[in-house]
Amino acid sequence: MTFNKLSAALRGTMAAALMAGTSCFASAALAEPDMLLRAGHSSALTSTGHAALEMLNDRLMERTDGRIGIQIFPNSQLGGEREQIESIQLGNLDMAYVSTAPVASFDQDFFVLDLPFAFKDRDAVFRVLDGEVGHDLLDGLQNVGLVGLAFWENGFRQLANDKKVVHTPDDLAGMKMRTMENEVHIATWRELGANPSPLSFSELFTSLQQGTFDAMESPINLFYDMKFNEVQSYISRTNHLYGAWVLLMSPDTLAMLSDEDREIFMQAVAETTADQRALAIEADDKAMAAMPEVTITDLTDEELAAFSEQMAPVYDLVAEKVGDELVQKVVAAAKGE
Repeated sequence: MTFNKLSAALRGTMAAALMAGTSCFASAALAEPDMLLRAGHSSALTSTGHAALEMLNDRLMERTDGRIGIQIFPNSQLGGEREQIESIQLGNLDMAYVSTAPVASFDQDFFVLDLPFAFKDRDAVFRVLDGEVGHDLLDGLQNVGLVGLAFWENGFRQLANDKKVVHTPDDLAGMKMRTMENEVHIATWRELGANPSPLSFSELFTSLQQGTFDAMESPINLFYDMKFNEVQSYISRTNHLYGAWVLLMSPDTLAMLSDEDREIFMQAVAETTADQRALAIEADDKAMAAMPEVTITDLTDEELAAFSEQMAPVYDLVAEKVGDELVQKVVAAAKGE
């Protein structure tokens, strides 16, 4: 089975699972599996991504009678996201879920998902990720030694800092801003007047604690899971970017699965994707309510417009990398056109 055929098959099972909203699965068998897949990630044990890997393990253990399972390495135990991607390419790691931003360093087309203020809501997001654009992005990863299995939900990214409430770009002037290791993210915050620098996620908490950075941005559920509320006092709900995770697999690992096990695996991924997305939406709401010590500000339409109106140079940068046609596809799909 070729990777393109695999991706097409996975899309079919995923669509069925997303419509059904299936979330029932049995507990994993206690016996050690014959094939133990090593899966890494950079988020906390309490994250919805970690919970999803546990769900996927349970489904695989049940449906293969305990032959296939997953050993999970959380909290960047196997390195940062870039290092985990490289390990998958080298065949040293079977699976990982990572942010889409560092994936763009391996496949430039992924920069298109970093278009700031491109998505009005989750419906707009999934018109892109579950449509032609998302399918092509996952399929394209085969060209860089990766198998793209699915897009998982990590939520809209929000601006946080420990200085003041941010209402407009002027409030960011001179603020030391941590960004992901992604050229488009850096350009976005530079256009908005901040002083951005990339830093590995695993080093972020300590850097904020020591005052190396004033500000950061992340989905609210991740902000809460990683206890950034202990070092940041203000959140402005900018929704400037949507934070997707992409579930990656080593092609060498995939090739080890029989046709029957591959079908079981794809179905389990599809069902787990539906469950993970639902969990992530709930996690955002719970995180908001669990941080009374943080001042969370909803920006007005006029305030949000002041941010988005400065993004033309960033759109030009993305178009230089991926082509204007792909940019326009994303913009049109997000609008439902």
